[in-house]
Amino acid sequence: MPRRNLMGRRPTSVRAVAEVGVLVAMLIWAANFTVVKAAVTAWPVLPFSAIRITAAGLIVLLWTQLRGGSIRMAPRDLLITGAFGVIGQGTYQLLWAGSLGTINAGTSALLISVTPFLTAIFAALFRIDPLRPATVAGGLIAFAGVTAVALGEGAGAFGGTTAGVTATLLAAACWASYLLAGARVIPRTGALAFTGWSMVIGGAVLIPFGASQWTDLGSPAIPAVALFGILYATFGSSSLANVLYFTAVPVVGPARVASFQLLVPFLAVVISAVVLGEALEPVQAIGGALILLGIWAGRQTQLPFRRRLR
Repeated sequence: MPRRNLMGRRPTSVRAVAEVGVLVAMLIWAANFTVVKAAVTAWPVLPFSAIRITAAGLIVLLWTQLRGGSIRMAPRDLLITGAFGVIGQGTYQLLWAGSLGTINAGTSALLISVTPFLTAIFAALFRIDPLRPATVAGGLIAFAGVTAVALGEGAGAFGGTTAGVTATLLAAACWASYLLAGARVIPRTGALAFTGWSMVIGGAVLIPFGASQWTDLGSPAIPAVALFGILYATFGSSSLANVLYFTAVPVVGPARVASFQLLVPFLAVVISAVVLGEALEPVQAIGGALILLGIWAGRQTQLPFRRRLR
């Protein structure tokens, strides 16, 4: 049994291993934007999403049981989990993955990164948690960044990218509501049980629609890039990354683990530029920097630079 130091914390080596695991998870999630874009460009998005979400959920549930965890839920919790699984897993994937055909993978990552602020806004609207001044300030900064990213992508014109940016922001809203539901259910069921069942139910709902789209398109064979995308998204971004993330939470702490997510949009932009040859416009680079600054500001316990302004 690992010995703790005088501060009651785990040894530095244990924390370091956990943090390396979180970094790996962030890299997996960042690459997922490029991998999924390549996959859904080559194969229909509905069957792709249905297969990988359902399969990933089954893997998470199996892994939870193998490590001695419980996947049982009270009927009410299972109902809530299923409903928000359809919203936060199924609908989210359709909006997010479907929009990747009209916007860059790096742009998508930057837009999705505003999820924490949408979560805070929803929490305030439903009187779950009041908005803090720092969150408001960070949200305004991040919103300016989103505007810059959207304008750089061409959302100011009535083109295909307008729908892509809008769909991606709606996807972020779906994920924010899913996180709020998880915050209520997870203390009673456990994070992995909630994640697993929400993916299984959310993915299962997509199966008939995915089968219909696949049939309507003439039952196209799965190309290599789409097959790789299914395997990567199933075993990597939806399974391994979640396991690494939630395993590190009790060791490193939820706040510190969450802060690592700031790396995802930056890494996603770099990967999409290298692999897909996507380059951000200067205004989008500025917007991305504003989004990251807003996320950092929103995580402060008080207004950023408040003491210096006095």
